[in-house]
Amino acid sequence: MDNKSKSNRAQADYFELLVGQNICHLYNITFSYSKDLAELSNKVLELPDGAKRLKLQNNNLIKLKPEIKKILDYEITEKGKIIKVIWTGRSLIVQSTSDIETKHIKNKKTRFSIKSIKSGGSGTMKNLGLRMLQKYYNIDFLEQQKEMWGKLREYIGDLISSKSKIKAKAQSNQKLLFWAKMNGKIYQKELNNLCFSAFNNLSNHNKINFLNFITDCKDNNLYVVIVNSLGVNIYKPIDKQNELTDNICAKQKTETGYTIFINGLPTYRVQTNNTNGIGISGFCQRIFMI
Repeated sequence: MDNKSKSNRAQADYFELLVGQNICHLYNITFSYSKDLAELSNKVLELPDGAKRLKLQNNNLIKLKPEIKKILDYEITEKGKIIKVIWTGRSLIVQSTSDIETKHIKNKKTRFSIKSIKSGGSGTMKNLGLRMLQKYYNIDFLEQQKEMWGKLREYIGDLISSKSKIKAKAQSNQKLLFWAKMNGKIYQKELNNLCFSAFNNLSNHNKINFLNFITDCKDNNLYVVIVNSLGVNIYKPIDKQNELTDNICAKQKTETGYTIFINGLPTYRVQTNNTNGIGISGFCQRIFMI
């Protein structure tokens, strides 16, 4: 993961914990992540504009506070008082998009997928690893990914070390890193073409299943929270469940992505990428709502 990605992730994690801390203060619950919050704050402050970044996240929290309270006050009437706040963070990337969860006394949860953005965007909706892509698209790209790593090993002259050590060697040398990126882009383009065709070849039923999976629309306890320069937008994915239609297709393909259209309207943007650096990590797709 490059420094920019690390700093963006630290910011995202920091904001998630700010929200969790705020919920604990609201309902008089012990906040279990003070150490994590302090470490993330220090990590962001290491950046030249770190103080400015933290100020943005704290200002976004101020915008969000009354909306979060409104939601949880309602959920408490349905599920009982809140007894614990859980930071799921990135640990459930595939299973759920939730970042912060509140556990209620009736053994039920309220989940929040939280995105704090500087501009007016909506952030990543879903991050799908190669295993999920193979499952939903019915494709096989493991051999190609293995081949990518094999060529990098040959170029570096190390056929024995672990992938993490190979990655570290590439990152420590600009010439090696450039070669790794150029090599990775070949497979990135190939996977993108494969996924594009595979999606369009799915039955309408399977297209809908995939779209409903990436939106988590079957989770009645999940709220998506987006805070950006335009204000606060909160919705429940279950209210946006995609209905069966025969007019779903991927179009506008580039070398690294494409757009999914529903009933003629651009609805989701798909980006084919690597998880932590092109050519030096596994493949994934990031899905964005348009």
